[in-house]
Amino acid sequence: MIGIAKNESKKNYVTLGFLGSYGHSQVGLGALPLAIDAVNKDPNLLPGLELRYVAADIGTKTPSNGSISFAACAIEKMTEMRDNGSIAFIGPDDTCSSEALVAAAWNLPMISYKCADTKVSDKRIFSTFARTLPPSSKVSKSVVSLLKAFNWHRFTMVVCQSHAWVEEVRDAIESLAESYGMIIADMKLYSDYIPRNIKIMDSIVFETYRSTRVYVFIGEHIALVDFVKCLQMRHLLDKGEYVIISVDDEIYDPDRKFNVVARPYIDPYLKYKSGDVEYIMGFKSVLKLTPSHPKNPDYQIICENIKRYSAKTFSVPYHNTIFDSISVPIHAMYLYDAVMIYAKALTEVINMGQDPRNGREVLKKIWNRTYHSVQGYDVFIDGNGDAEGNYSVIALMEDNTLNNTIQLSMQPVGFFQYNSSSSIPHLPNFKYYNENRPIMWAGGNPPRAEPICGFRGEKCINKTDWRIVITVIVVAFFTLIGFILAFKHYRYEQKLACLLWKIDGKDITLIPLGVNESDTEKALFNTKNEKINSSIAPDAAAELAPKRAFTTIALYKGNIVAVKPIYKKNIDLTRNIRKELKQIREVSHENIIQFIGACVDHNNVCIITPYCAKGSLEDVLANKDLHLDNMFVSSLVSDLLKGLIYLHDSDIISHGRLKSSNCLIDSRWVLLLSDFGLHEFKAGQEERKKDKEEKNLLWTAPELLRNPNCFPRGTQKGDVYSFGILLYEIIGKHGPWGNIPLTPSEIITKVKSYQNGKPFRPQTQNIDAEKYVLKCMESCWDEDPEQRPDIRYVRVKLKEMQAGLKPNIFDNMLAIMEKYASNLEALVSERTDQLTEEKKKTDALLHRMLPKSVAESLKRGEPVEAESFDCVTIYFSDIVGFTELSALSTPLQVVDLLNDLYTCCDSIISHYDVYKVETIGDAYMVVSGLPIRNGDRHAGEIASMALHMLRKINCFEIKHRRGEPIKLRIGIHSGHCVAGVVGLKMPRYCLFGDTVNTASRMESSGEAFKIHISEATKFLLERLGGYLFEERGLTTIKVISFVIRIFKKNVLK
Repeated sequence: MIGIAKNESKKNYVTLGFLGSYGHSQVGLGALPLAIDAVNKDPNLLPGLELRYVAADIGTKTPSNGSISFAACAIEKMTEMRDNGSIAFIGPDDTCSSEALVAAAWNLPMISYKCADTKVSDKRIFSTFARTLPPSSKVSKSVVSLLKAFNWHRFTMVVCQSHAWVEEVRDAIESLAESYGMIIADMKLYSDYIPRNIKIMDSIVFETYRSTRVYVFIGEHIALVDFVKCLQMRHLLDKGEYVIISVDDEIYDPDRKFNVVARPYIDPYLKYKSGDVEYIMGFKSVLKLTPSHPKNPDYQIICENIKRYSAKTFSVPYHNTIFDSISVPIHAMYLYDAVMIYAKALTEVINMGQDPRNGREVLKKIWNRTYHSVQGYDVFIDGNGDAEGNYSVIALMEDNTLNNTIQLSMQPVGFFQYNSSSSIPHLPNFKYYNENRPIMWAGGNPPRAEPICGFRGEKCINKTDWRIVITVIVVAFFTLIGFILAFKHYRYEQKLACLLWKIDGKDITLIPLGVNESDTEKALFNTKNEKINSSIAPDAAAELAPKRAFTTIALYKGNIVAVKPIYKKNIDLTRNIRKELKQIREVSHENIIQFIGACVDHNNVCIITPYCAKGSLEDVLANKDLHLDNMFVSSLVSDLLKGLIYLHDSDIISHGRLKSSNCLIDSRWVLLLSDFGLHEFKAGQEERKKDKEEKNLLWTAPELLRNPNCFPRGTQKGDVYSFGILLYEIIGKHGPWGNIPLTPSEIITKVKSYQNGKPFRPQTQNIDAEKYVLKCMESCWDEDPEQRPDIRYVRVKLKEMQAGLKPNIFDNMLAIMEKYASNLEALVSERTDQLTEEKKKTDALLHRMLPKSVAESLKRGEPVEAESFDCVTIYFSDIVGFTELSALSTPLQVVDLLNDLYTCCDSIISHYDVYKVETIGDAYMVVSGLPIRNGDRHAGEIASMALHMLRKINCFEIKHRRGEPIKLRIGIHSGHCVAGVVGLKMPRYCLFGDTVNTASRMESSGEAFKIHISEATKFLLERLGGYLFEERGLTTIKVISFVIRIFKKNVLK
């Protein structure tokens, strides 16, 4: 019988071995048969099988028998059970490491319900072990979770060092707390405690209360009572600033809920006295962590059944009076759970078709799983086979069921719940049993982990110090503000005093060039500028100056600049004028003319700005040869608006002199505003005829014309009016008032008069513009300044003009050029491809006429020097009887014949490393070994080619003389040769030397259909091998020659 077998009734059964210590608590042994009966009655567990058990009393470990003999007895019983067919073990009690090691060696599962041994958690050794009794260290997770729930990140531990389970819990809490970043302020240890040693507790309190507010107490209950008493005697618990978390290994019993405060085993009849009440109230600051009491509503029924099965199965004497007073130990529930989780795991193994005797497979179905305990709550077994356990928090709460004076008792207030979505839980979450009945804190709220000001007051300052700090901060703040303001004022004054804008008149060199200003004005300016160089060298002027200038220009630091004269003899640099000059120098915008500087020398006062090559907007509009399309108009209007918006947002506030002559156009066709600001600098100028011209007032708003005091500083609404006139001028291209038949004086008078309630404005009937443009234009020159839109709103109303265009003219022109460039690139690419193809054709033709290396040198323009070759092989051939054949043929027939013949020969030589030198009449000359040297192969290449020629000629047919063969005669010679290009026109690559003459003689002295070679060629061919020769004998050229008769086919290939 090995685990699963059949009895006499032919029914399958599974045998379970139970290892128990009957002397501990026989009442709880009934949980084993009770659980087995439950398994056998459950159709979902072990279907078709019956679970049985065999039990053995392994005795009780005592100091006399020791753990070794105790384990030996258990292993002996295990062996008997295994031999009799048991495939799993439940138990044993107390220590179980030796038994678990044996079970792992046998690969049989062992599930303990009472073993607290720490070593068996190592699954690398004890691979078939699990237990339903939670190890003592598991309470550490609940302790740390409670600390985290109330943000108690700093605590002190008070630990009894006389119990093994206490040390295990202490080490687990210490390790887990540190892993979560908590601080253990202190660790206090004490030995076995008796009430008369209360001074030990008082000493611990005295040494720690100044550096902690949270205590974790692990020890006997009697020591806890005195520890709380010592805290209360020092009045540390009165305000609820301290809390004690006590860890207890006994399950909370609701029937003894007050005894957790008193000391019943010392004074079981303790009565409330006047002095006892305050000590009991001290437990408001105590939270006890205990294993949770079973919450199964049928728990009492289960306990009665366990008692009944104990009497029935294990022969425990049954006496009603005795059994009623005996409680079923909690370990009986762990025993019940052990049987149930084994049955469920075994069922899963069998359903998966695995071996039920394989203990490791069975344990895999138990580890990292949650099971529902008979106690009424879910329990998780981790990867080490240890049950996590369930713990409750009990606290002193109101209890109306008591008849005592204070009506308080220790009651469960919370529990710890693991995250059900995680297969491997970490820390559980603290939960209240009843959210409406939280912990009754002594101070009304949970204590803090440390005081607000720190334990030494380092985080707070007293009221007196606060006043000092605030005073110091306020004084420091205002001092800093004052220093910053003083420093900024100093920097500002420094900038005013440094005169960065000032230009020395000697650095300005006038360029004499015809300008658009009057001769009188130019003469006036020249007479006043005595210190400014009046001219430069004519050559330099011709080189630097533009062909046409629109204002007085000069050379300053190598750049052409515009010079605007100020008609004042001298300038008194007051603070306001320096501020104006500094302000105008700091203006920077892409549509504002840059202020370079000013010259304030006596009789040489002027303003220097960059020169704009296109002149002013007035000049551009006056140029009839320049066509301004919509793109130009939109870009100019956009630049004008951007410049005005910048001025209106700056410290300058308004332009005041806005007109077309003050709108400059640079070389990139960007509009720049000029002649704004510097009002005091320009004030007091000598009167000029030009200033008196009322033409300059055509752009000025009517309210400014009526009130000369506002002019020329102007207003923003006045700038909007001027913009409206400018917009009319740009679109109409006929001046600011069009072709109206009035003089500027008459126009100014009508604008100022405002007769008949209708303002006098330019006529828009004949203006070719969109309606929204005309409407905006008319709103800009409204008579009431307040009704005119601000410049930003004008920009919004004219935004449609910029639709699809770049920010300025130059960018739009670049966009057009880019499109043209893209088309041009495609065209260039196409032409380049065509050129490449033609070049390839030219190169191919050139390579037919000259060797490739020679042709490349000639293409690079390099001279081709003659080159000497030590040994080459030269081929000559001609047609025997060609003269007679030519006499019998027409010239065209001769040409056709030679063309066909040489075409045939050319197709043959392409298969060999040879170079065709030339053809003269019927003569055909080929060489190998030059211009690219090929060792001694040149003789073989020529010989093989000659044989190929003869074979091909035998098949050649003359078109106009059918049946008449071509009699080819061939001569070959090898030797030294010089090659080079001769001539500049129609250059030819020619060979020179005796070798050429000898090869020619070999051909002329040969016979038709034979190859006549020299001794030198024969020598080379013999070295190569594969050729046969026939000696011809001496000839008149005094050279011993041979005739090739046989050529090996395999070599020819």
